[in-house]
Amino acid sequence: MPGRWTFRSYALGAGLAVALAAAAPAADRKLAIVQAALHQYDGGPPVPASFEFFPGDTVFLTFRIAGFKTVEKDDEDHLWLAYRIEAFDPEGLPIREPHEGRIAAELTYQDKKQKWTPLVRYEALVPPTAPSGEYRIAIHVEDLYAKTSTELEKTFQVRGRDDIEPSETLVIRNFHFYRSETSMRPLSRPVYRPGSSVWARFDIVGYRFGENNRFSIDYGVKVLRASGKVLFEQPVAVSEEEESFYPQRYLQGGLSLNLTPDLSPGDYTLIVTVRDHIGNQTYEEEHVFTVR
Repeated sequence: MPGRWTFRSYALGAGLAVALAAAAPAADRKLAIVQAALHQYDGGPPVPASFEFFPGDTVFLTFRIAGFKTVEKDDEDHLWLAYRIEAFDPEGLPIREPHEGRIAAELTYQDKKQKWTPLVRYEALVPPTAPSGEYRIAIHVEDLYAKTSTELEKTFQVRGRDDIEPSETLVIRNFHFYRSETSMRPLSRPVYRPGSSVWARFDIVGYRFGENNRFSIDYGVKVLRASGKVLFEQPVAVSEEEESFYPQRYLQGGLSLNLTPDLSPGDYTLIVTVRDHIGNQTYEEEHVFTVR
């Protein structure tokens, strides 16, 4: 029986670039993070505060640094800045590693005339299992010559899945039968014909994490006739073990059963058994479908 596991791993990508852009007047020496904006795609226009990102989207951030001190060396003005950028979910968990960088640059006569200043680009992936809510990006900048610092936060909204209730223990949520692999709407009555395929999808929550948010899950399936006799059994249909920077809040599972053309009509019981190897937990759930 072919099991189906719908799982998405992800890498927390980030890109940073530094350029020069228009600055405040040189007389204003107060260090500041200015023109900070969020973008839906690299190089795109700023998004409004009401814009919603989705799990799996990449959030792009740009900002400029103004009011820095310059030091003259070899007839050139030099700037020396450091920055740290962190991104957090609504519960305060970081969604990617903190990023630290430094900017050391020489300002030519033309640079000073046009009042240029550094432009920083940053990006963070919204984790695929991220919850809904307000996320924030914290920016900290230091002027290493002036020994001053400044901070700024940008917030953005994420619309995640709201139908997955968390659990303190291992459990299956949102189990549904479907007509086909690509069906989006679950069946109100899981009735199938002999020779067709039974499709089911569900979410797994409440498992434990090890070091580096590692999880180790497997699940098996069993089908019983109305008499209780075992029609089919596969103790381990799917096994998944992985680790990531941001914890996978839930796993998406799925399965399919191919019904033979000569299968007798009646009610059949599908039993799904999930095992959490790190948390030493087992959970079992039964669902009935009909062959007619």
